[in-house]
Amino acid sequence: MIIIGERVNATRKMIKSAVEQKNRDVIISEITLQDRYGADFIDLNAGTGSGTVQQEQDDLRWLIDIALACTDKHLVLDAASPEILSSAAEHLENRRPWMLNSINGELSAAELEIIDLAASFQVPLIALAMDSDGIPATVEKRLAICETIMQECGFRGLGEEKVFFDPLVLPISTDHTQAMVTFRTIAKIKERFPKANTTLGLSNVSHGLKKRALVNGSFLTTAACFGLDSAICDPSRKSIRRAIVTGDLLGGRDRFCRKFSRSLRQGLFDEENKKS
Repeated sequence: MIIIGERVNATRKMIKSAVEQKNRDVIISEITLQDRYGADFIDLNAGTGSGTVQQEQDDLRWLIDIALACTDKHLVLDAASPEILSSAAEHLENRRPWMLNSINGELSAAELEIIDLAASFQVPLIALAMDSDGIPATVEKRLAICETIMQECGFRGLGEEKVFFDPLVLPISTDHTQAMVTFRTIAKIKERFPKANTTLGLSNVSHGLKKRALVNGSFLTTAACFGLDSAICDPSRKSIRRAIVTGDLLGGRDRFCRKFSRSLRQGLFDEENKKS
């Protein structure tokens, strides 16, 4: 499974403060932590919610420079504005493989610009299965949004293999059926677009519940069995790493169970082993 590290996001108070105060040490610590625990991509989001577009452009370029200096992992440029993403892409100059995060099925003028940007650089693009009405409650409506997005991507020169669909998930505390809706949407996306990838953020599924780490981990393992290709997550959490390993194992992606056996030797499942 492809792991997209989510920790360098200015919606987090600690990161917002570090970006505003230009505290390199905090950013380096967050990036290297995720690198150490197996992130394949490092998501970079400089949207503090304050300041101008120019300020966010400068801040995202600053994050890129730090990431290039302290990790060799791929990068995710994360912003809502095509102007900010274009500035970041030009600054990065393909010095490192990267992807864009994200668009949705509303396909506004700004989002069409982001598709064009992804197509011009031929980089992956995360696409959310939602539109101006929000996140649909059914598999069929989410898949229809994905079909609309894929049609537009193809028209603009971005191939199916470059699209990472996020089927999204609503809290099961308010609707107990929603985890299964997400799982089935993943399966339908993989069936409809076999060359496309799927990705998923985890935290929303457990909103309003206790033992959220347990719920998130179980959700991730199950999603992998339905065909999930990547996760936007915090790989420093042991529960997440366990879920990824067991998801790859049960989802048929761990040939001869090598990754699982290696994780056992490294102590990832020590607590479970003691109990068994």
